[in-house]
Amino acid sequence: MIPYVGREEEDNLKKVIEGKWLTEGPFTEQFVAQLKKITKAEFVVPVSSGTVAIYLALKANGIGHGDEVIVPSMTFCATASAVAWTGAKPVFVDVDRFDLNITAYSILHAITDRTRAVLPVHLYGRSCNMKDILEVAGVSRIKVIEDAAQGLGVHCGKYHVGTMGDAGILSFFADKSVTTGEGGAVLTNNPSIYKEIRRMRNQGRDRSGAFLHESVGMNFRLTDLQAAVGVAQLKKLPEIIRKKKIHYARYKKKLKMQFLKTPRYSNFVPFRCNVFSDNREEIQASLENCGVQTRRLFYPLHLQPCFEHLKHDKELYASEGAYNKGMSLPVYPGLKNEEIDYICAIINKVGEE
Repeated sequence: MIPYVGREEEDNLKKVIEGKWLTEGPFTEQFVAQLKKITKAEFVVPVSSGTVAIYLALKANGIGHGDEVIVPSMTFCATASAVAWTGAKPVFVDVDRFDLNITAYSILHAITDRTRAVLPVHLYGRSCNMKDILEVAGVSRIKVIEDAAQGLGVHCGKYHVGTMGDAGILSFFADKSVTTGEGGAVLTNNPSIYKEIRRMRNQGRDRSGAFLHESVGMNFRLTDLQAAVGVAQLKKLPEIIRKKKIHYARYKKKLKMQFLKTPRYSNFVPFRCNVFSDNREEIQASLENCGVQTRRLFYPLHLQPCFEHLKHDKELYASEGAYNKGMSLPVYPGLKNEEIDYICAIINKVGEE
């Protein structure tokens, strides 16, 4: 993944340096306003990372020691790590094998009397079925915290991902469609949650520059340097999405492999191009030998060494199968057609042999 940055980001960074306001400032305000416009969230709180955003969203919703939070096994480790850092227990469930997203069915069958929340992850640029998930959560009276780290520009019906539950998060890590290097944001429509998150990430105070701290907090703020990059990036978002879709379509045309499906309730903004094959190891080895870097899909969380103490003894077939057979191909905006053709030629040659 090569970030789509250039002169616009440089110009904004120069303005910050010349203005000498490096912490939260005018660009942070612009960044928040742009995110509100794109997501239609009532409140947006910029923070230092997507992981921190999950942690704050959980804490603001009262999640802590003794609680259980349902998490899909097929996702990045940070989703469950944030749960563990609140003192709660992540409970891992399987995903749908066609889009690798958590389902209402898997959530329903994992709920116990200690379940306080579910963390649906909108994985690889497709939305979970939030209508069904919200229905299950509502009946069971559990919180819904959406992990939309990879979901900027993705919608479930008419709603942007991250805005349908009690809170949601975005990530602006370097491999995301829009990046600030490191960074994230919490989205919510609840004024009480918004106030609590702002306070927690600002040293436990409502106002920066003041020395009155209403509660104990930490410094999880985004800098104006990062926001300046984000402002330039968000202006490029339509172009970034368009280019990534073109690249993805080219892969689909040239490769006779299994791709993930996009459900009818979701649009699709490619995060990577995920393909699946019984010959995954051979294909990846051939690509690496030809100088093409690839990635496997996420290692299932229920098998992670750091969560071994949870003693998860169930096989989660879709998550494990996706990891064993799946790999990710690049779709970053600056990718050239001839580079995609080169990758496809290597893969097809392995298939022919």
